Amino acid sequence: METESMEPMEYARTAPGRLRAGRRDAPHVTDLETLHARAAEALDTTEPWIRRAFEAVPRHAFVPGTVWVVDGGTYRPLRRADDPDRWARMVYDPARAITTQVDDGAPAPAGGDVPTSSISAPTAVVGMLTALDLRPGHRVLEIGAGTGYNAALMAERAGAERVTTLEIDPEVAGGARTALRRAGYGGVTVLEADGEQGWRSGAPYDRLVATASVTSIPWAWVEQVRPGGLILAPFRTAFCSHGLARLTVSDGCAEGRFAGAVTFMAVRGQRARPRIDAVFSTETWEASRERKADLDLAVLADPHAEFAVGLRMADVAHWPQDGGHWWCSQDSWAYAAGGAVYQWGPRDLADETADALAWWEGAGRPELYDFGLTVTADGHRVWLSDPSKAWPLAAA
Repeated sequence: METESMEPMEYARTAPGRLRAGRRDAPHVTDLETLHARAAEALDTTEPWIRRAFEAVPRHAFVPGTVWVVDGGTYRPLRRADDPDRWARMVYDPARAITTQVDDGAPAPAGGDVPTSSISAPTAVVGMLTALDLRPGHRVLEIGAGTGYNAALMAERAGAERVTTLEIDPEVAGGARTALRRAGYGGVTVLEADGEQGWRSGAPYDRLVATASVTSIPWAWVEQVRPGGLILAPFRTAFCSHGLARLTVSDGCAEGRFAGAVTFMAVRGQRARPRIDAVFSTETWEASRERKADLDLAVLADPHAEFAVGLRMADVAHWPQDGGHWWCSQDSWAYAAGGAVYQWGPRDLADETADALAWWEGAGRPELYDFGLTVTADGHRVWLSDPSKAWPLAAA
């Protein structure tokens, strides 16, 4: 399964793990062992085991010789053999995720369009491992093997034989398996499988961690984690993509608050989101309803506001473009620019956004961390501070 962590969003609270900035006057170094040692030394975490694991696992052993970088709006290959210095510094950049596959492994000759697998940024890895609260001897299921790096770190804590990682892409799974074996973590079980189904043969698990985002927590995950165990998964709505759900499993339920903010690629089975080209056309533009804009869209620049609105409008995609703002659902669209709002379809999406922002303001501008998620076999409910006052999460 594809894995990607972009740079963590800037939030009011400090992430549970972070990396101190290196000295600006550090000498030019390309030696991988030296870069690894410096990165480990710079690690700032309250969990000693994470530091030890970071020191023990050479990150560069899990980065393929060809990675992908954006050049002129297109993903183009960067080969280690062609630029070993740049490759090495990317590997140990604390805030950088490195794309290792584009377009599900089938890029066009001119380059790739969509990143579909990567090795996550060290800052995101540290934060998620801290939230996972992994203990020695825990049985852990990882959804999204990626390069195998995260599985190796977890193996240092739980024991390699206690770690199972699932990867939907055969080529990516093979690469992770090879890298783990060569690095001395051959005891980790790497399986080519659809992570949304989990892996019942190894259940029950103490911990389940996803390294790809979901719009809904598969019920199979809840069933395969023991009562009292944890599920940690990047959670997104069509509107917003940077919540980290940390759920405790009980009989018939998984519930907890959002523990952080990271942006990950979507699991392949949950990539779909509303498409503007399915509802917008010259005809619908001419038939749209126009009025004067009366909402302050600048508030959406606050990531806590954006996240809150996303929970109220989970089935609506939103994005800024060229000074304006677009929205679309399965049957409606809206556009705001130049003091005017244009809307089409049975829903007034800009008005819904204004209502959601007013609700957020009236609630005291709560942070992402104040919201929570409850998952049952019947569906998902989200809540602010009090699980008893939850509302259904709309399906995107």
